[in-house]
Amino acid sequence: MIKFTIPLEPVGQMRARHTARGGFSRTYKAPKQRMEEHKLLVFALQHRPREPLEGPLRLSVRAYMPIPKSYPRLKKSMARNQEIRPAKKPDVSNIAKHLEDCFNGIFWRDDAQVVELLVSKHYSDDPRWEIEIREWE
Repeated sequence: MIKFTIPLEPVGQMRARHTARGGFSRTYKAPKQRMEEHKLLVFALQHRPREPLEGPLRLSVRAYMPIPKSYPRLKKSMARNQEIRPAKKPDVSNIAKHLEDCFNGIFWRDDAQVVELLVSKHYSDDPRWEIEIREWE
């Protein structure tokens, strides 16, 4: 089992960008997406296994989002006590996809190995990712 925390604000996978030049279509990642992947990998690489994991895997992600400054005091207190949860972007599927794509070839050979996925969003004064990767049993 690999379990670690990344002290960055969770973000979701962004849509691919498209352009056409000389009659050919090209798909690429947005520069902001590349930067977010790089920041995530700086922290994650220190927890990687010697070799990418093999076989079916279970991925658990707890995404702690910042509490909006615009929330009134009562709502901030409710967010801190997990009485309300962030029902806004990024959505959990994009959060998962961001990690799956970033960790390809590092934590596992291919994200198709992830056969069980649990992603949850929470509010916190300390935005972060809490990630657990384990072999599926």
